[in-house]
Amino acid sequence: MRADNPLHTAADELSQLIDDTRSRLLAIAPSKAAEKPYPDKWSIQEIIGHAIDSALNNHQRIVRLQQSDIGRWVYDQEHWVAAQRYQEEDWKELVQLWYSCNRHLAHVIRSIDPAALDRTCDMGYPKPATLRFVAEDYVRHLRHHLDQIFDTADARSRKRWAPKQ
Repeated sequence: MRADNPLHTAADELSQLIDDTRSRLLAIAPSKAAEKPYPDKWSIQEIIGHAIDSALNNHQRIVRLQQSDIGRWVYDQEHWVAAQRYQEEDWKELVQLWYSCNRHLAHVIRSIDPAALDRTCDMGYPKPATLRFVAEDYVRHLRHHLDQIFDTADARSRKRWAPKQ
């Protein structure tokens, strides 16, 4: 870790989050991970696929922003999830890929050159995002999707065991 990196907190938070979450994800039955709540909504498995895409896209942003500002970098998440057919992946292998991508991304965030923190990327927001924002926002974004997964998994369990009326 770079001693002068002000993003060590984000990197530590990411590491802790994925370490705390991996076993919870693996505890979800593959059949439950593949259930789609509605035909037009992602399954838990597809949400993890999207989280992998997000990690990989943000990895590229973070590395490239340390070299120079970058232009427009927006990805069509619906296309990425559909094109990669995450529903057909082995659940445990998908979780391992998610974990490994994020473990490496935490290392990359810890290694960011502080001189590059104000470089920007057009991510389709009203203003270009700084490297600092990209790294910190990634952790918030991942936390949002993990909350979504566990809220969904918990709701499905409650529904399954709810008394019939």
